[in-house]
Amino acid sequence: MNIIKNTAAIAAVALLLAVTGCTKESTAETQADVAKAEVAGAQNVAAARIEATDEMADARLEMTDTENDVARQAADSALNVALVESEAAHKVATERCESQAGDARTQCKDAADVELAAAKERAEATKLAAYPNG
Repeated sequence: MNIIKNTAAIAAVALLLAVTGCTKESTAETQADVAKAEVAGAQNVAAARIEATDEMADARLEMTDTENDVARQAADSALNVALVESEAAHKVATERCESQAGDARTQCKDAADVELAAAKERAEATKLAAYPNG
């Protein structure tokens, strides 16, 4: 008997849930829900677009920073090579001056020093032209 009462109670609850669960939403409720969903969707899309735009801007800044770093490194490297070349040429020139005597040797070394200074200035100017930001 208990089983029949329990079965009847379960059936009654199931029937009640089926009847109340199957009620159709009104047109006004559906339209309101659709409008809410559209607004929420539009807000989500707008937020995603703003985030994507911000991320792209950040990426561009990082890329610009990287490009600036590469340009600065290239300019520094070119300057270093030019300075080493200038120093090497200066050493060769001063060694050639050793074969001379007296004032000729002094003038030769002075000319080599002037050329070294000029080469260093050209190297700095080349670096400045390649990377004006320093």
